[in-house]
Amino acid sequence: MTEERRWHPDLLRRFASTPYVFGTRDCPNLPFVESNDLAIALSVSRSNIFRRQNNWGHAMLCKLIRDISAPVDGSEITLISNGALRVLFQGRGTILIHDRERSELLGFIAPGIRAQDLVSSLIPALLDE
Repeated sequence: MTEERRWHPDLLRRFASTPYVFGTRDCPNLPFVESNDLAIALSVSRSNIFRRQNNWGHAMLCKLIRDISAPVDGSEITLISNGALRVLFQGRGTILIHDRERSELLGFIAPGIRAQDLVSSLIPALLDE
């Protein structure tokens, strides 16, 4: 009897590859962006939203995953803040999490969200105090 490998789906996208990487961790005014979507990676790395917001002294790490299987519903935005963590939801398919203490931004982006909307409205709404 041979042992079969069983591959289970990664429903939480824990192991999503992020081949598009921009930035350097040594420059405090620019984000270090990792993404599986080139448009998102370029838009975030070229934006100036982190230059205005950065009081941390080191680069903001942004890991943004385009989740093509996420639901494309709802335009209502919900913000939740608890200490160092701020969470933004748009519908059921998009979630952004900002950890101020660690200078990290993690996001799962629904297919219906344009990269320009992410940079011009969602991320600034999350970062504004």
